Amino acid sequence: MSGSPLLSLQGLEPDSLAHCASSEHEQQSLEPVDATAPFNRPNADVILRTSDNVDFRFYKLLLSLASPFFANMFALPQPGPLDRAANQTKHGLPVIPVTEKSLVLYRLLSFCSPVYDTELPVLENLDMVMLVLDAADKYDMKCVGKFIVKMITAPEFLEQEPMRVFAIACRYRAEVETNIAARYMLRFAVWEPAYVAELDFISGSDYQRLVKFHASCGQAMSQLVRLWSLFPLPPVDCKFCRKNGLPRLSLKSYQDSVIDALRVRPCPETLMNAEWIEGLVRKAGSCPNCRDRVPRKMEEYAKELAVPINEIISEIHLEIKPY
Repeated sequence: MSGSPLLSLQGLEPDSLAHCASSEHEQQSLEPVDATAPFNRPNADVILRTSDNVDFRFYKLLLSLASPFFANMFALPQPGPLDRAANQTKHGLPVIPVTEKSLVLYRLLSFCSPVYDTELPVLENLDMVMLVLDAADKYDMKCVGKFIVKMITAPEFLEQEPMRVFAIACRYRAEVETNIAARYMLRFAVWEPAYVAELDFISGSDYQRLVKFHASCGQAMSQLVRLWSLFPLPPVDCKFCRKNGLPRLSLKSYQDSVIDALRVRPCPETLMNAEWIEGLVRKAGSCPNCRDRVPRKMEEYAKELAVPINEIISEIHLEIKPY
């Protein structure tokens, strides 16, 4: 399960998931259709039928290894082939109806299959992540759930919906992933992220700990005042900008502005924010040449200052309590 699992099937999605792209007519048909490879093998010993009438042939052993729910089901006495009270069968195989749609079951079973049997499925957005996680929860597939949660800190998820990533990771008590998401949330002021539905699945205490972590990181930015000699701020003006040879923006005001900005958003990216830089050069009365130069210089400086900023933040722990 190496490589880039989230992106590895992007190009193959339409072909490999042909069964999932059924037309409305097919989905509403009374006759179930068979899933495509690898879930159509004739030597399978059980069929899972989805809510949109797609039959997935699979193996009781693999289901039992992945899921105590199915292990217990298969451990029960099974009816004989001539028992009229038996559940529905197809081609002599027992059929187990499930409430998931084929899009979800395809991905769930792929996580239960040997690595040489299927490619890792694409989880193209957090909506699909939640559908597969809910199914894994329902069938008590703990290892599958843990593996999926490790995937949600991929840049395509974290950069677009960091609050959802945090809430999902926190819900599943994934400490590493929760901390990664919380660190990413430092790019925003604590009041900026909008409500997401996943917050309903964590406690108020969990959210309060995120707010406390953010506030603690912001307060810790005052430690940078000891480092100005090691990390001198880049100039935001020149001799042509100054009035009577004196800077319009004093060094102390400049330093305070940096600390104030980092208290609100305690991360290096704050110093590359175009709106903040514009306000800074406006205070300094910077000439056009300085205005053009400052963003580049500030980006270089932010990369240097990232080292002490990250060291300070690494000393602050986000507590994740087990349920």
